[in-house]
Amino acid sequence: MERAIIKGNPIQMANHPWVYSGNVLSCSAPKGSCVEVYTRKGVFLGSAIYNPDSNIALRFYSREREELNYLLIKEKIMLADKKRKKYFSKPYYRVVFSESDGLPGLIVDRYGEGFVFQINSYGMEIRREDIVKAIFDAFSPVFIVEKSEGHARKVEGLKERTEVALNSSSYNLSRIIVEEDGLKFYVDLINGQKTGFFYDQRRNRSIIEDHLRGSYVLDLFSYTGAFSLRALRKGKKVFAIDISEESIALLKENVKLNGLPEENLICEVKDAFEFHKEIASLRMKFDFVIVDPPSVVRRASDLDDALKSYVALLNGVFNMLEKGGMVAVFSCSNHIKWEHLYSVLQRSTGVARRSFRMVKFLNQDFRDHVVPVNFPEAEYLRGFLLEEDV
Repeated sequence: MERAIIKGNPIQMANHPWVYSGNVLSCSAPKGSCVEVYTRKGVFLGSAIYNPDSNIALRFYSREREELNYLLIKEKIMLADKKRKKYFSKPYYRVVFSESDGLPGLIVDRYGEGFVFQINSYGMEIRREDIVKAIFDAFSPVFIVEKSEGHARKVEGLKERTEVALNSSSYNLSRIIVEEDGLKFYVDLINGQKTGFFYDQRRNRSIIEDHLRGSYVLDLFSYTGAFSLRALRKGKKVFAIDISEESIALLKENVKLNGLPEENLICEVKDAFEFHKEIASLRMKFDFVIVDPPSVVRRASDLDDALKSYVALLNGVFNMLEKGGMVAVFSCSNHIKWEHLYSVLQRSTGVARRSFRMVKFLNQDFRDHVVPVNFPEAEYLRGFLLEEDV
């Protein structure tokens, strides 16, 4: 392997999986190739994939001198799966979480005996065949679907791609079933968002179900109903809002799949960032509100506008909340940190002239969406469960 020489604090560089382009002093390796990384004093730091066209020029995959080939990819995938099996009794979880599992730019989700993967870096893009073969040889799956789309690919100069790499039993990949805490969900692996089902919210769904109160629940940005079904199971009346007609249709199918009372569900295909104003004009009140929008910040320059949108949205939410009610608010935007969420809550509760206290901090499920201590950037899902003081 060729060498890359970098500058910067060697202790930090030895632990963090990224090296930005401005810290690369020299490297003549071809784009996407594996390189050995050294400090300018000759200290070996590890092996990384090199991309001179990316802001993240080096992505570490190992602290040893080794090529990222089929065998190493398979070994890392199998090791990641072994770690998850300690926590999950059923095969529905994220197997590989990119840098957190030493495979930078690769996501692999497990759906029973099938798998969905997503590639978000050039280095993984040119190793696509090795990735598919590694998944196949490691698990003998019945299907493998690639769902490589989103902003991260655009940053790497890659086109979006959705493709079925394997479907040995002619599964209906638009209606795969996932099981979670006694509920079943249809998942559309082809047309659904991201890799299909949001495993990262698994624990938060359980927490919210345990804290549901009153009779009426508002589920904003409901997607296919993972929160709504929890509320229906608890006997609540649910108002679900999502901008996607397909998602709302799948939510209704999921209600039927679980034999839950359809008469307790009202759905609207609307933009929740705007529709909360319409609900407020109807003077509807809710005992519990769930606010789980998609990522609204793709780059740091979008942050201020996104925070203003959050404040406006929460102002509307607080106006719809019964006295003493509860709100669960989330952000899955990596650029929105805890301090930003605090600021949003302070501003929006101030305008609403209502006082709330923290009940729970809400995070991604760290069991399969792993956050290494040396890579805090892996944490992206943040939220609060709030209760009004009355």
